[in-house]
Amino acid sequence: MTVTTTARGTTVDVPITQPLINRLPSLYQDGMFIEQFTAGLDVVLAPVIATLDCLDSYIDPAVAPADFVGWLGDWVGLRLDEDWTVERRRRLVAAAAVLFGSRGTAHGLVDEIELYTGGASEVADPGRVWTSTLPTGDEERRSRGSSDRTVRVTVDVTDATEVNWPALQVLVRDAVPAHLPVEIELRETSTPTRRARRKDVHVERSESS
Repeated sequence: MTVTTTARGTTVDVPITQPLINRLPSLYQDGMFIEQFTAGLDVVLAPVIATLDCLDSYIDPAVAPADFVGWLGDWVGLRLDEDWTVERRRRLVAAAAVLFGSRGTAHGLVDEIELYTGGASEVADPGRVWTSTLPTGDEERRSRGSSDRTVRVTVDVTDATEVNWPALQVLVRDAVPAHLPVEIELRETSTPTRRARRKDVHVERSESS
């Protein structure tokens, strides 16, 4: 396994958008020494100013530098596989707010699995609400339905080798209540069929007004 580390290097010819000399009193703006002295500082400060001017782009998953996308994923508590394409990681980070809003529900788990695997999924949730007039309603609950509480998850993908199986297991286990058993089936199919989503998540750059 080869691990490649990308480091940020020095910047070259960064535009100077806010010369320091323009911020000095007019009395000092005509001196050659002051002009040359502040010009040297402008070169040093230009990358800092450029970064601050573009700070919103660093935290926007649609346009953030590729090595920042993983950091944004950690920020919102997502597990991002380094083998995924940058585009898939961007989609997951952008969808984090919607995913967390429906976390703990069957359709929320389906959305999360489909974004993680790129395939189609189905969740059979045996959960239900019981009411009883008795102090202990166990007997009444058993008489109304099956006692099987297993959550069954089916995932259809075109290539199962592209799915990180341990990560998928952790993803599902984290989303399902701790007291419920889980069964996960990963199947290969040429045409995974996704269910209609209530709300698709698109990665777009929002324009400031």
